[in-house]
Amino acid sequence: MSWQHYIVIGNGPAGNQAAFTLREKAPEARITIISGNVGGSFRPHLLPDFIAGKIPEESLFVVTPDRYKEKEITFRHGQRVVKLDPNEKTVILDHKEVISFDGLIIAVGGKPRIPEHLHSFEGLMLTLKTVEDAHVWISRLAGVDSILLIGGDLTSLAVTKALLHLQKKVYLMLTEHAFWPLRPDEALFAEVSDRLACRGVEVLGGEIRKIVPSPPGDSFTVQFNHRPDLQVGLVGAFYGLSPEIDFLRRSGFRMDRGILVDEYLNTGFEGVYATGDCAQIYHPGLRNYWVSIGHANAVTLGKVAANNLLGGKSQVTVPTESVFELEEINVNTSWWMEF
Repeated sequence: MSWQHYIVIGNGPAGNQAAFTLREKAPEARITIISGNVGGSFRPHLLPDFIAGKIPEESLFVVTPDRYKEKEITFRHGQRVVKLDPNEKTVILDHKEVISFDGLIIAVGGKPRIPEHLHSFEGLMLTLKTVEDAHVWISRLAGVDSILLIGGDLTSLAVTKALLHLQKKVYLMLTEHAFWPLRPDEALFAEVSDRLACRGVEVLGGEIRKIVPSPPGDSFTVQFNHRPDLQVGLVGAFYGLSPEIDFLRRSGFRMDRGILVDEYLNTGFEGVYATGDCAQIYHPGLRNYWVSIGHANAVTLGKVAANNLLGGKSQVTVPTESVFELEEINVNTSWWMEF
């Protein structure tokens, strides 16, 4: 099998685990990882600790480019796949290069989700998905005392802890997307709000009408529909992630929120699998699809995709009772949090 070329698109926990599993089980194969991000694979859930100054940048990384080189895995980072032909088994990169493959694993993960009513203010809000995002936060936080975080997903709670560690004033606006991907209810809202208030966080309700930069551009006025305006130094948007699969829209894949795959992570095209956050996986017990959220789930799914690409028949098994419905999407998560 030394002539075979396997490509993994994505360098997150599912992607790098898939690549290492392929190398372990197919030692003579040619393996390439293609990632739009620059640098090694990092742990996104540690970014808030990095912002807080609790850990050095090098502690973020779980796989460095040198590690891929040691494993004889070609690592093409800072390059983005813009088109994929699963029938011809080719990918096209953003600089027009065409690369052929014998097997493919799509593990592109997700990108920060901004609700439609806030799209016009997207450039005024910070998100936190990459190491580069974290550097922007660190740079901007040096000159501000107060921050408004909106959305309220689980990442925002970790960022809140980081900001409190830096002795910043934090306003947290909990929306219907709060605690994504966990299922919110009144009891959870009340419990988290009480814990936040005990730590000095001001929890807000309502709906944002407008975000206005205040001259000379070092603060923002946030206007609400049913509450007084708020002046803050930064605004952060935390509404969870959506799969980064726009480049596949005309490639013939079955897609909903993510790429629809069977319980073996196959996309329906021979030798093409999808895994991690970008996949919606068929559950025979539910007779429906579910999505996976969280680092531990991603690692497991990366292994399954690689094993099955090499001829295995590993089925993704998730207890029916651990899958819940959120915004008409079935979700299983390995997230946990304390505050």
